[in-house]
Amino acid sequence: MEKKIGNYGEKLAVRYLKKKGYQIIEKNFRQKWGEIDIICFDKKTKELIFIEVKTSKSNSLISPEENLTFFKKQKIKKAILSYFLKNRYEEVKWRFDLVAILISNFKPLKYQVNHYINQEVDFP
Repeated sequence: MEKKIGNYGEKLAVRYLKKKGYQIIEKNFRQKWGEIDIICFDKKTKELIFIEVKTSKSNSLISPEENLTFFKKQKIKKAILSYFLKNRYEEVKWRFDLVAILISNFKPLKYQVNHYINQEVDFP
């Protein structure tokens, strides 16, 4: 059930990001040490954006924001570095965002999106 909620949350996040004018480049960039849920481009700021999506139901004990742990950020950091190496990016503006989705009802669908821009991923 958790995986289904996560996949559903990612679809809602893509819809939200497209409405904001972001260009979706890739979804679910996977490496053995981590995954990036959504990679997109903001035409206004000319930034490459790595998005982590966290989704919870409103009756969950933990908020979506609390699910982005230090350990998860470390895995994301490795995945971002891998993405840059794979695509041979050198000088590009980028940031890491969290899209937290809280689903309160499925039929009819009711949910809240919180977009946290430029979250810290501690690079040396």
